[in-house]
Amino acid sequence: MGRLVRVVLLILVAVTTAWPQDLATVEQGVETLRARLAEVADKEAKLQERARQLEEEMESQNIERSVAGVGTTDARALRDERRQQLEREKANVESQMRSLATSRASLEATIASAEAEAVRLRAAALAPSNNPSSAATPTSAPVAAPAAAKKTRNTRRVSKRPRRSKVRRRAP
Repeated sequence: MGRLVRVVLLILVAVTTAWPQDLATVEQGVETLRARLAEVADKEAKLQERARQLEEEMESQNIERSVAGVGTTDARALRDERRQQLEREKANVESQMRSLATSRASLEATIASAEAEAVRLRAAALAPSNNPSSAATPTSAPVAAPAAAKKTRNTRRVSKRPRRSKVRRRAP
């Protein structure tokens, strides 16, 4: 169980310290984390089933049945020993379940962060590029914006700025 916690913590450290910038890498990481989350959920289910079995075995009549086939002069000590053994195993199972719950919570948080990163990378990939080398080729001529668009843009700028009192000259 401790090994699983160490693996999860190692994954968390690796993911949070160096986020990969490649979308495919992030998505692959999310899938790996989801597979680990499924493994943790499966282990939790098995431990819950074992805890239920231990509860059933700890009933006094079941302890009596489990030691009935053993020949001894001190049946009471044998029953107490069996009860203590079951209690230790149950405590161990509960400890493992707590550890898995912590691992599950951290995996879920890491998956949410990785999914958010994937969404950010997808949005960045879909957004228009501001890179001049990819936006225009050397053979293409710059396209002039329509006059109406320029007027609207200028009107917006003027409306946002405080007006200055300047003398404007008309062209002859």
